[in-house]
Amino acid sequence: MRNPGERLLLGLLLAAVPALVVGLVILPSTRRLEALRQRLEAAHQVAADAGPFVPVSGEERAFLEAPDAPWRSRIPWVPDDGARLVQVDRVVNELAAALSARGVRVGGMKAQLDPVQADFSQPERATREAFPRRAAADAPEHRMYGWVLEVEILGPTRELFKALAAVAAVNALLEPAGLRWSAAQAQAGEAPRKRQARGPNQAHRQVLLLRNYYLKPGG
Repeated sequence: MRNPGERLLLGLLLAAVPALVVGLVILPSTRRLEALRQRLEAAHQVAADAGPFVPVSGEERAFLEAPDAPWRSRIPWVPDDGARLVQVDRVVNELAAALSARGVRVGGMKAQLDPVQADFSQPERATREAFPRRAAADAPEHRMYGWVLEVEILGPTRELFKALAAVAAVNALLEPAGLRWSAAQAQAGEAPRKRQARGPNQAHRQVLLLRNYYLKPGG
C-alpha cells in the first residue's frame, strides 16, 4: 500500500461500502417499516371506529338455522334463472293483490333483472377472470341478491303512502328503493281510456321502485 493511488482507492471503497449499505438496505427497510406501521395504525383506527364485535347469540343462531323459520318464505332460495322468473311472478301477484285490497290503482309494473343465461350466452370460461380471486374460508353457503320492480301508482301523490302500507303487508321481502316522479301532461293523441285511468287532475307520473331479495348459491 505504498502507492498513493492504492491507498486512495482503498479509502474510497471503505467509504462507499457503508454508504451503499445504508442507501440500498437500511433506508428501504426503514421506509417499509414506517409504511407498515402506518397501515397498522390505520387498521387499528378502523377497528376502533367499527366498535366491538358482537357474536351471534344462541337464540339468534337457532332462529337463523331453523328449517321452518319465517324468513325462509320471505327470502327464498333461487338457484337458477327459471326459479328467479317464478319468484318474479310470485312477487308481482302478491303485490298486485295487496295493492288491490287497499284500493291502490296500478298503471303497470316493470321488472329490472340481470341478464339471464341461455344457449346463446357467452361461455362462462370466456368471462372468467385470468387470476380468479381465492374464495374465503368462511364464505357463506348462499349469498343475498336482489332485483328491482318498478310500479306505476295512479292517482294523487297520497296514493303513494297507501302503496307503501300495502308493500309492508306482502310476505315477500320488498324494500322501497326509490321514487321516480315526473310531470306527465296528457298528449293530444293519448288514448281516452288511458287518460281516464290517470284522472283529469293528475298531471304527473309516479313510479315506486321496490327491491326484492333472494338467496343464490354462493361461490
